Amino acid sequence: MKNIKIFGTAIWAILCMVSCVNELDNYNPPNGGIKGNILDAETNEPIPLPVQGSTGAIINLFELHTDATMSVDFYAKYDGTYEHTKVFNGEYNVVVNGPFVNPCEGKVTIKGQTTFDLNATPYARINASASALGTSVSIQYNVAKTNTSFNVSEVYGYWNFAPGVDNGSANYAGKVTVRETSGTITFDLGNDNNYKNNLYKIQSNGNKIYVRIGAKTENVINYSTILMVVL
Repeated sequence: MKNIKIFGTAIWAILCMVSCVNELDNYNPPNGGIKGNILDAETNEPIPLPVQGSTGAIINLFELHTDATMSVDFYAKYDGTYEHTKVFNGEYNVVVNGPFVNPCEGKVTIKGQTTFDLNATPYARINASASALGTSVSIQYNVAKTNTSFNVSEVYGYWNFAPGVDNGSANYAGKVTVRETSGTITFDLGNDNNYKNNLYKIQSNGNKIYVRIGAKTENVINYSTILMVVL
């Protein structure tokens, strides 16, 4: 009889656990999403951003008119776009923490998959083009401050064997620092050990490398678009 009671108690405990799990699983899944561009307020073009990750621009979604106390956080993409496909429908304040002169934020009502663009002003706009001659790669660039009072302290040229390129040490294979706000930065890859050590990766990717210009303005780094070069 004692064994029967123990067995019955065990069954009851298991049923309670299953019931609790079912209650936890009964929440409806997110029914909306958000995506858009982070646009230059003057040019209306997407603002190039750091690579998503530890150095990236973070998007914060703060749900309004609810008891929510935590934001939904995720990274913007390096091409100036962002997307999160699993967000609950509702009204949100969207805040982008990036290399912008003024706060970048706006209010949006998410209902299903919703597109919402935001506007911001970078500290500098950077135009760049690149060309290769053998294993010598040149980047022609121009850095334009968005305010004449701003100070451009350093300009960086980067190359990488992967498409993600920014000032994070894991996101470039080579880096050159200069002071000039316009000119040409050249990489002699034939004498670069990182190039030699990763040549098999580059060759398997069609001899492509990726380059970019960054400019530190008021201690904040803005970037050009990422350029692909075929050697």
